[in-house]
Amino acid sequence: MDKNKQFAINMIAQVVGFVVMMGISFLLTPFIVEHVGSEAYGFVGLANNFVSYAQVITVALNSMASRFITIKITENDVEGSNRYFTSVVIANIMTALVLSVPSALIILNLNKIVNVSEAILIDVQWLWAFIFLNFLVSIISSTYSVATFVRNKLYLSSLQGIISNILRVAVLIAAFSFFVPSVWYVGLAAFVATIYVYFWNVYYTRKLTPDIKVRKRYFDVKVIKVLLSSGIWNSFTRLSSILSTGLDLLVTNLYVSSAAMGVLSVAKTVPSAILTLFGTLASVYAPQLTISYARKDYTEMKNQLMSSIKFLGLFACIPVAALFAYGEIFYKLWVPTQNAHLLYMLTILSCIEFMFVLPLEGLWNLFTATNKVKQTSIYMFANSIVTIIIVLVALQFTNDDTLKLYIIAGTSTAFAVIRSLFFLPIYGAHCLNIKWTAFYPSILKNTLSVVVASLFSLLVRNFLPIDGWLMLIFAGILTSIFAIGFNFIVLLNPEERKAVVKRVLRK
Repeated sequence: MDKNKQFAINMIAQVVGFVVMMGISFLLTPFIVEHVGSEAYGFVGLANNFVSYAQVITVALNSMASRFITIKITENDVEGSNRYFTSVVIANIMTALVLSVPSALIILNLNKIVNVSEAILIDVQWLWAFIFLNFLVSIISSTYSVATFVRNKLYLSSLQGIISNILRVAVLIAAFSFFVPSVWYVGLAAFVATIYVYFWNVYYTRKLTPDIKVRKRYFDVKVIKVLLSSGIWNSFTRLSSILSTGLDLLVTNLYVSSAAMGVLSVAKTVPSAILTLFGTLASVYAPQLTISYARKDYTEMKNQLMSSIKFLGLFACIPVAALFAYGEIFYKLWVPTQNAHLLYMLTILSCIEFMFVLPLEGLWNLFTATNKVKQTSIYMFANSIVTIIIVLVALQFTNDDTLKLYIIAGTSTAFAVIRSLFFLPIYGAHCLNIKWTAFYPSILKNTLSVVVASLFSLLVRNFLPIDGWLMLIFAGILTSIFAIGFNFIVLLNPEERKAVVKRVLRK
């Protein structure tokens, strides 16, 4: 298949998969909150945060597996690729078995670790049991997802992701329809969806990479050491992310209340979705970036990365501007039983960094492809330590629960802005061996786009009576059309604009 056509298919599939996933989340969140309450729903996010804590251990091994396996297969080294694949699979099984012990202890002693009402304790324990079990299965199955990455056929994974999300909804609807509503159905549905994806990943591994076999003779401790020596820095990065943002819900639970944790969990849903979307779009460039590095085609790597920045930049201002202008209206319609203004303020505090960083999401792929993650990890770790210290100290100076929520949400964002404006663009340029200021024009243009699109959206809000979903969607469409048109002129040079117009006319 032509490389450009394959890229387009991968991109479309990833976007469709994301839209389906978020559409389902969009519909399910108010449904679940209505049936089980925001407090119980908050424990879904907290359980996932605990999973992210455990991922600090597993990411050291798995974060670099795709890179090394892809390089070995690109070099036609069948023996080497089998050694890497088998070693990771066996090591993951052993890791899952070891982690099952602390997982069980946490679940059994949950009310001694976090604040949870007795009325929902059993339900929350079952929720955590399924979410932890889901995590342990995903550890074992993670290596099998490399096949679609190696062959640059991410659309296959996206397709099964779409079906798995539909399956997840079916399980939830059936559970809530035939049984007494309970929050643990969320964990059960996620577990069923993960099992489905696991079997398909095994199928794709056998079909796309038939030479890859899991055999005891291929297990090699030296391979594990190579992966850990590179991946340990990604563990530091993950730990840093947890310290700066991933502890938000836990800190809120311990220092404010479980009810406040539920509010923050809802408020972080949209920012997390936006970041996931652009991370998903950027990930489409990751396989070819890794393949180009394996072929030592550094010029092509630069072209691919610059292309990703311009592509993401075309759309980066839309969600931020829409949130700034329509966020409070959105929450009034989406979760009418909650404090819309508080949710809006917390959401804005959580996504201010998006003004600068969304077009640069592809740089994280660069660090992995070039195996230059050490400096990133060290910086992120230092950044996060300072963040959590400031949060814990600041919380001691106020008894106002709302102010505490603002401190928790805003402090991590402030340091994320510093990271986005200084470290990420400068170190990214260093890894590409280009001028250190190379990415700042993109940052400035994106900031300008957000400001202009936000002003346009505020005008729309003032002149358009947005009193329901249809009018809100219409306002969002107006913002999107204006933003894309503005970015088409500002971000692309004349030759690129002509090329895009010519391609569209040809289609």
